Amino acid sequence: MDFQGATIGPHSKTYPAAASSSGMPSADAGRTPPADPDRYGYVLSEQEQSHAHNKKLEAAADFQGPVKKRTCTDPLFLLLLLGAWAAMTWIGRKAMLGGHVEVLTHGYDWEGNVCQGATPVFMPINIKTMGICLAECPKTFDPAVVYCIGNVAATEDNILNGYCLPQYPTKEVMNRCYITNSTALEIFNMAKAYKNDLDVTILSEFYGDVFNARAYIFGIGFGAALVLGFIWTWILRTPCLIHVAVWMVNFLVWGFLGALGSLMYMWSNDWKSDVPQTHTDREVWAAKGLGIFFLILCVLWLCMLVFLRKRINLAIGLVKEAARAVISMPLMVLYPFLQAAGFLIFLVPWSFYSINVASMGHFESRTFEGLSLDPSAADGPPIIVQRFQYGAGSIDYAWYMLFVLLWTAQFIIAVGQITLALAVSTWYFTREKRDIGSGTLCSAMSVTGCYHLGTAAFGSLVIAVVEFVRSVIAWIQKKAKRSEYKAAQYLLCCCQCCLWCLENVLKFVNKNAYIQTAINGTSFCTSGKKAFFLIARNILRIGAVSLVSEFVIIIGKVFISVCAGGISYYSMTFLLEDKIHSPVGPTILVVILAWFTADMFCQIFSMTVSTLLQAFIADEEMFGPEERYACPELAAYIEENGGARDIGGGRRSSLSAGHGHDGGNEEGRSRGRGKHRQEVDIVAKVAV
Repeated sequence: MDFQGATIGPHSKTYPAAASSSGMPSADAGRTPPADPDRYGYVLSEQEQSHAHNKKLEAAADFQGPVKKRTCTDPLFLLLLLGAWAAMTWIGRKAMLGGHVEVLTHGYDWEGNVCQGATPVFMPINIKTMGICLAECPKTFDPAVVYCIGNVAATEDNILNGYCLPQYPTKEVMNRCYITNSTALEIFNMAKAYKNDLDVTILSEFYGDVFNARAYIFGIGFGAALVLGFIWTWILRTPCLIHVAVWMVNFLVWGFLGALGSLMYMWSNDWKSDVPQTHTDREVWAAKGLGIFFLILCVLWLCMLVFLRKRINLAIGLVKEAARAVISMPLMVLYPFLQAAGFLIFLVPWSFYSINVASMGHFESRTFEGLSLDPSAADGPPIIVQRFQYGAGSIDYAWYMLFVLLWTAQFIIAVGQITLALAVSTWYFTREKRDIGSGTLCSAMSVTGCYHLGTAAFGSLVIAVVEFVRSVIAWIQKKAKRSEYKAAQYLLCCCQCCLWCLENVLKFVNKNAYIQTAINGTSFCTSGKKAFFLIARNILRIGAVSLVSEFVIIIGKVFISVCAGGISYYSMTFLLEDKIHSPVGPTILVVILAWFTADMFCQIFSMTVSTLLQAFIADEEMFGPEERYACPELAAYIEENGGARDIGGGRRSSLSAGHGHDGGNEEGRSRGRGKHRQEVDIVAKVAV
């Protein structure tokens, strides 16, 4: 890691030269001894150990933290992104000239006439979306009024075959008439997919509950979740509350799993002994199986709490430090909203261009001979109808628009990660934390915008390519479901799974590379190499702490979502008792919305924790215990719950940082390694 004022030192400490039988120094003198792969899970090869980016730091006297003199990194990829946006604009301009937006916005009748002017609304007649244009949507039921296509007679057979439809009450939405009567829906054949598996009445009640409780859904799912997010931030920075909250939630989960498993097992026994038996054997065995499954999870959860208790405490320490950083720079909490605003600004032209692209095509004549839903109905006459056919070029343009959307979304995320990493690392390497405020975040935004947008474009391009390939495979999967080739479907499913794993690995690597870019001001590839070797040299610490820190952050998401769901349920139960059938459906939507809102908060802490961990490791490599920037509390957490050790010979012990390598120090280091050997073995097995 190349900080300002820091010079590159040797990769690891030099061991005393061992004399050979001839009395001369051994050939291996001064080299790092190989690590035990059974203990550490990953060992750097000799080529990797000698790599230029696998060097440690020695801080110079003028060390000032993250580099101040920066240059633009990866500018070519920023130009590529700007070129992609320019190409999107060109496609949108071409679509505006050759598209038929009115076809999408207003609809068209069976003769290809756009519904506008005196007849501005579209009334569908059958499931094939063939219909007619009307002056306004019908509001009442009138069996004497029948709408038909093709100038056919209004007979019962033609109604069953999809040529005609009686007048039913409808609701106008975006210049289209949607039928609201359930009987008409069955005739219209739009509810056919739900007939066997879902009661249309239940679905209608759910939609009605969501509509009547829409203010509560968005108010609690978004507004209350934001308030709960600030409360969770306050809990994280409070010394005692964070320990109590995290461990209480852990034991509540353990108790919930045990109670649920026990109850389901007892229910299965009660159901089996009921006279007369009201539950099938399948239900009894399912309840018993789920009960045993949850009891096993309960035992495994308790074992995890016992063996990872120190790592959980270490994660708590890092999250507390992250909360301190966030409180010092309160604008960090609002940064996701700035990202969301930027994405919405991009969506405005993108949506406009996409609508125009979707409208590119022409009308084609086709023969319609009825839907043939009722075998007893007489065949209807063949009629010529006009159908809008999308052009091949518009499909290619649509794929490109999707790729640009994915790239831009990942680019905005990457810019946010670099900005947060730069602000947090500056906070860490400042001894007077009182000098840090929201201005530090603004300065980090300025530095990122001036120098590192190219790196963000590079990293986001890698993720966008993988996501685009996954989208193409998902489209092929949808096509493959219509065929009978099961082997092809399984192969596509395996490809999708592998690409999902690759995407998550790349996101992890990118995040750590962005931290290196923020601290060192290096390009994406250089930062990626530095991040790789940093992780490899400290694989146990980074692996265990990262996993458990993510676990602690998930607890925050659960806290916010569950609290929002509880507030929603009881509020709607007492305040909307006469307006909704059940608060369960709207509450589920509130929990989903609150989860995504909580994710914005928790992503800040995730990035902050990762940055603090890398900053502490760099601090530890460069300075002795008395000279480090880490506050005493964080240093104590690190030492007590996963302190400095010689992992694969890649990092010097904190006991010897900045000191000579005489025999006394070597003896002390050996005692230190022996003292922590058992803990390292346990964590190594967990990490593997």
